[in-house]
Amino acid sequence: MGRISSLIILISFATVLQLRGQDYVDLFKAYYANTPLNAFDSADAQTRVEEMGFSSVLPIQLDSTKYLLTGVNFERLSTRTAPEKTDITSVYTVLMKFGLSVNHNARWTGTYMFLPKLSSDLREVGRKDFQYGGLVYFKYHKSHRLKYQFGLYFNSELFGPFFVALAGIYYQSADARFEANLNLPLLADVNYRLFNKFRAGMEFDAFVNSYYINQPQYSLNNEYLVKRSNELFIYAHIDLSQSIILKTRVGYTIGRQYALYDARDQVTFGFSAFRFGDDREQLNRDFADGMIFKIDLIYRYNR
Repeated sequence: MGRISSLIILISFATVLQLRGQDYVDLFKAYYANTPLNAFDSADAQTRVEEMGFSSVLPIQLDSTKYLLTGVNFERLSTRTAPEKTDITSVYTVLMKFGLSVNHNARWTGTYMFLPKLSSDLREVGRKDFQYGGLVYFKYHKSHRLKYQFGLYFNSELFGPFFVALAGIYYQSADARFEANLNLPLLADVNYRLFNKFRAGMEFDAFVNSYYINQPQYSLNNEYLVKRSNELFIYAHIDLSQSIILKTRVGYTIGRQYALYDARDQVTFGFSAFRFGDDREQLNRDFADGMIFKIDLIYRYNR
């Protein structure tokens, strides 16, 4: 299974999910990630995976119960996609966020998002470089420290229509030292404040992204690249100031895949980890799972 990226998957929409769940909103986040060399399957070749990007969200209060949500995510991913090729393939995502957060009553809040994005190698830009997604997400506020959350995400991925059902919980201890924020199957974050400005935690992120490749490497037609990875991190969260946060992570990927397919080769639809009508033929070789190092710089607004 994979996190929708963003943002990063949200992976793209992680900051949006935080708007009414906690007492803060992450308005801006920039990140950089890299890996050691990873060996290709059954080949004497290796590659790194480099990622960088940023995400932003701007909530605009319309009245006492409604926020207009806008924002943008940008991501660049660079790696070798085949052992026999020395060229680095770089793909990009530019995702726009438009939506509404509504406080329906004292217990229920809802978030409704339209998430169009440009996702390709940007060698050419045409209709197939664009994808369109949406999110409906609800939270039930049991108390200030305990909230239940669930929703449905959709995106017109290049491999076919893709749906993810989301369910989770947010919990904060009475002394505010322990915090757990779960949005499964995409995100899980459990952390503990050890010192006044320092938290340590564990985080799980899952990703699925598809990118249109305008300059094919294997087929006579254009291709698309599917990034799929599950990443487990331990991290240090340092409050540099009241609003600026530095987050350093060390992790390991599980089931990592950067698969190329012919652009006409699709599934009927996908639901979470499942692909229905999937008889696609992968054109390239996978490379091994491995370590990943990531650093984030976050601007947080405390409400």
